[in-house]
Parts: sequence; structure tokens; C-alpha cells
Amino acid sequence: MNTENADSREIDRILSSALEDPRAVSDRDVERALGLLRSDGRRVRVGAAWLFGILASESSERALSYLPEIAARIDDDDRRSEAARALGYVVAHADPAAIERALRAMDDPTARRCREALWGQLAERRIIETAGGKDEDDRTAMGRTGGDRWGWTGGGSATTGYDAEGKADRRRPPTERPVDPPSVDYAHDQFTPVEVLSRTDTAASFKVVYRTPDGGTAPGILKRFDPPSGGVGSTFDRRLRMWRSIDDHGAVLPVVDWGVEPDPWLVTAYEDVTGLADLGRNGRFEAAVWTLDTIAETLRFAHAHGVIHGALTPGSIVRSSILTEPDAWRFPRVTDWGYLNLFRNGTAPGIAPKRYFAPEHVDPDSAAAIDGPTDVYGFGVLVHEAFAGRAPTAPAADGSGARIALPEAVDRRVPELENFLRRCLAERKAERFETVAAMENAFRSAVGDPDG
Repeated sequence: MNTENADSREIDRILSSALEDPRAVSDRDVERALGLLRSDGRRVRVGAAWLFGILASESSERALSYLPEIAARIDDDDRRSEAARALGYVVAHADPAAIERALRAMDDPTARRCREALWGQLAERRIIETAGGKDEDDRTAMGRTGGDRWGWTGGGSATTGYDAEGKADRRRPPTERPVDPPSVDYAHDQFTPVEVLSRTDTAASFKVVYRTPDGGTAPGILKRFDPPSGGVGSTFDRRLRMWRSIDDHGAVLPVVDWGVEPDPWLVTAYEDVTGLADLGRNGRFEAAVWTLDTIAETLRFAHAHGVIHGALTPGSIVRSSILTEPDAWRFPRVTDWGYLNLFRNGTAPGIAPKRYFAPEHVDPDSAAAIDGPTDVYGFGVLVHEAFAGRAPTAPAADGSGARIALPEAVDRRVPELENFLRRCLAERKAERFETVAAMENAFRSAVGDPDG
């Protein structure tokens, strides 16, 4: 008990000094805090972990220099120990590329211990819930708009920053496609998690960084899934191979890597903007038309190659800035091809509110009938959210399909758009466009020249 009391007084002294001026904390006190991560007193260990959070908030470079010593104090049997918590505090304040460089400078066992501890730290954390147990229509749209502190695009050693807040005056379609990151063949634990993006009962997504073949560092989005009983490993692998077969198309988000151990997972290129609703809310009609036309052409290309998306929502659309064309519209790319229906939560995929899905997703009697007309319905949802700022409401009781509510200004400018949407969003598949090619032609006829 005397030792614990002494440890408590010591960590209180160090924390008091750090709170007054983090820069004044001596290396000797930091080394002392490292030792206190193994104190018998839990309060002492928690305080020692806090110190590294304080240090990291002031100087992430200094805090990162202690990563190997923190890792050495992580108990292999407890990834949520206070030492692991200290690691999480440091990573939360550091640049992702700097984190990966620090891990690569360690010996392999120590780096692996760090990565595994980070996965444990993030496993229980809920930052954003994209789909919960309830499905009220709160009139909000799906997707992330704006940017974040990364502001990255592309991949490899050429990774470059850009204006993540998107303040550029975007007036025209881009003439180039986004830079694709390199594909790799890694085990799950070779991707370093740095932040939780979303979590549901069936899936979680994380920002990760990873080593590229040219020795550089690239960002990505890693998604992990909780498969239903019976497993879906072989089917998941087959669906990802189909996605890979079309990801040389500019508007298909490329797959970086995937696997089925410890559970099904995949890594894609990193983009920080999803959804389409801000196009409609900001009144950028030409940008919305061009973006949607690009998506329609991409669906036609995929279907021609035998690939059905099967769960198209605004969350399936990312939009990338072209670094060399700051005045161009963001380039849309479709993600999550073909596999989401494998991870059903109840009667619909647990990846978004049910109002975004076709009737065949929600009706358990037709759960297996996911095909081309399902993507027609999904495209109708994208069009509605782009122009109305939100998804269409639930189908009417008379079976007439989803209720459409376009703004007056859009209705006046594009009077044929409502009829187009009624055809896409029909409850019965036979009443929808038979193919996405027919849908694409009808969309162009309704809205006019997609290049504005």
C-alpha cells in the first residue's frame, strides 16, 4: 500500500506539471510515467496513460518517440490495458503517415503488438453510427460532406494534401480521373487503424494507413464484417474478385486488399466525402446531373461485365477532388460492389436506414431476388437525394411505390424527372426500367445534356 501511495503522489506531481506546461515535462518524468504504466494501482496506471495524451496534444512527434517503450508494456493478454490506452492517446493526435513510419522502424514483434493493441482500442469505440436499431426518417441525408484533418487523396509516395474543406469554386466536369492507390497483398494486421468512421451491429469501418510497395505510406478505409452463422468466406471472396474485375473503370472505387480472416474485411482507397445531397442543397444543378450521369454510365459498364451492385445508396458514393483541377467538380466513384447483401441484419442490410433500400431488400420473402432492377431502384434513390436533399419516403400503402417530393424549382426546370423517378422507384420490379442502360437513356432524356 505504501508503494501504491508513493506511485499515486508521483503521478499526481507529473500530471500537475504537464497540465501547466506539457513542454516542461522532463524526459526523466516521462520515463517515470512509463514505469508507472505497470503500477499495482489502477488509478496510477490511468494517470500515466493520460500523461501521454497530454504530451501528444502538445507534440505528437515527441509522444511518438516513446511508442516502442509503450508497446513493451502492453500485456499480450490484455489489449485494453492502460499501456494500450496510452498508445491510443498518442495515435489520436499523430499524423497517420508518421504513425506508420514509427511502426515500421520497430522490430516486427513490437510493431505487431502495437497494431493489435490499436485494433483492440478501437474495437469498442463508437464514433458514428450509420445505422442503428431504429429507422425514423429524421429528414437528414446520408453521407459525409466536407473534409477532415487528413485531406489526402491518391496513394503511394506521391500522396499529396489538398483543401479538405472544398472551398474551391467548382464550375466544370473534371478531365482527369482520381489517382488510384497501389494494390497490396497483406494480412489484416498489417493495416494500422487510426480512427473509427462508423459502427453498426454487422459492420465497422476504420481509417487505416499501410505501407506501399514503393516504400511510401498510403491511407485507406478498412471495413470489417460480422458474418451471419454459417460463414460467407468463399462467397465474399468471389464477390470481391468480381469488384476487382471492374475497378479499372475511373468511377469504380478501387479495392486495395481483402481477406476473410479473422472475419471478412476489405480495404479501399481513402476518400473523405460521401453522399450526394449537398449537390441539391447547394443548387448546383449541372454538377448534380453530371455526377449522376457518370454513376449511371458506371452501372451500365458493371452490368455489361456481369457485376451487380445490389445495395446502392448515397453511402455507396464517394467523391474525389482532382488535385490538378481545383475548379472541377468532385469525381464520383461507386464503392461496396456486390457483397453487402451477404451481411443482412434482420430483414435488410445493416448498413443504412431501411428507407434507402428497395422493397426486395426489406421483404424477407424476396430477400434473394437482388438483381439488375435493384440497382435501378438504388439509382432512383440517388437521384432523389441529389435533387431533394433526402431519400424518398416509404412506399404508400396502395403499393404505388416510394413517395417523391422534389423541390418546386427542380420540378419546374426538369418536369420529366418525377416520372423518371416513379419508374425507378416502383415497388414492383416489372414496372421499373428493365435494364440500367434503358434507365441511363431515360435519365439523359429527362435532364438534358449532362455536361451542362
